[in-house]
Amino acid sequence: MKLVLFRNILMYLIPIMMFTACTTKAPIFNEPITNKKGNIYKVSKNLKNTDDLSLILTFSGGGTRAASFSYGVLKELRRQNLLDEVDVISSVSGGSFTSAYYGLYGEQIFEDFEEKFLKKPIQTRLIDTFVNPFNWFDLSFSNRSDYVASLYEEEIFGKKTFGDLREDGPKIIINATDLSTGNAFSFTHDNFHRICSDLDTYPIGRAVTASSAVPVLFSPLTLKNYSGCIPYFYQKRKSKKLLSHKDRQSLNVRAYQDKENFPYVHLVDGGIADNLGIRSLFHIVSELDNDFLKVMKVFGIPNSRKVAIVVVNASDALDPKIAKQEIAPDIETTVGAVSTIQLKRYNTDTLDLVSNSFKTWEKQVNEVRCTDNKKDCNAIEFYLIELNFNQLPKEQAKKFSLTKTSLELKPEKVDELVQAGETLLRNSKEFNKLLKDIKK
Repeated sequence: MKLVLFRNILMYLIPIMMFTACTTKAPIFNEPITNKKGNIYKVSKNLKNTDDLSLILTFSGGGTRAASFSYGVLKELRRQNLLDEVDVISSVSGGSFTSAYYGLYGEQIFEDFEEKFLKKPIQTRLIDTFVNPFNWFDLSFSNRSDYVASLYEEEIFGKKTFGDLREDGPKIIINATDLSTGNAFSFTHDNFHRICSDLDTYPIGRAVTASSAVPVLFSPLTLKNYSGCIPYFYQKRKSKKLLSHKDRQSLNVRAYQDKENFPYVHLVDGGIADNLGIRSLFHIVSELDNDFLKVMKVFGIPNSRKVAIVVVNASDALDPKIAKQEIAPDIETTVGAVSTIQLKRYNTDTLDLVSNSFKTWEKQVNEVRCTDNKKDCNAIEFYLIELNFNQLPKEQAKKFSLTKTSLELKPEKVDELVQAGETLLRNSKEFNKLLKDIKK
């Protein structure tokens, strides 16, 4: 998540970091696991074993722009009476505010989320705090994100933990980036078992802070990698099926079993590793022998016949003024352009990876179902529903894609982005195909 904060407070952060960067240690908030043996991969609490339809949502990064856009998609799903079909939400950075709040409070999100976050001057409060000289030594670089996490807990999430997520709600996967492995780190029971830690006691506000902790502006969030627990059987096996570059990248998380060389996990913005929130799903697929039927069982949707992955992509665009100016771009414009270029290229590859995997997954599921029942030889269908600003009319698309990635937008801009999320889902050809198919 690239923030307008970069421009507004960088001049203040440099001297502050010079004087205070080494004054404090980052506090540890994750607790060691109490069940040393653990269970197998923790299945989603939202078991809908008889449902024919399953929706998997991914919310991208992009600050309040992304949070508002994804909130609009939830509003349209409610209008279509499809919220109960959402089984998984995987989110990054700005999108994590929406997913976490919905995971905790359900449809209450439509009553107070705009007041609690979308239209709240969070960024103004952070800037005022960070640039106040009286706070410089209390808010050194190493504990700056701890202040932000406390603010999010107090103002938005009510000091809730992962154990407070609704039992009847979807599985919520909040994603950050681990600086030591270069991998996406998902806040899941599976990953926390790798570091022998208890996810249920970890604060939601801290996870969202990690997911949106822009490097340089905010300090990494630190987890302790405890020892003493027994890895799940699939976390230590060596499968011949896991040979692709994607699989090897996914399995970098096995480094956490080396407690001596990886005693800590330092987390920053999830958009660095995956700005769409999709890669964490592929990591789960890789871990489970690239067998999507096993993944469906993990998510509690083993009998689904239609699986739709809805990608809410609030990524920004390159500033068209760059090519029209003889003078080289300033620091802010250059940093923003580099980030946008990297994200767009990676996003495109990730979406291709999803669509190219559908045939393989359909074959895996249908072969097993066909063996059990000859009538189920063609019993599952996948849908990829990507929503992005380029699908809007040209002028509107330009307006939203050039909206700064910030933690604070004008209320009228928030309303426009929310409406854009509703409109794009309602008008999506693939979404309407899904609606037509489920009525057959």
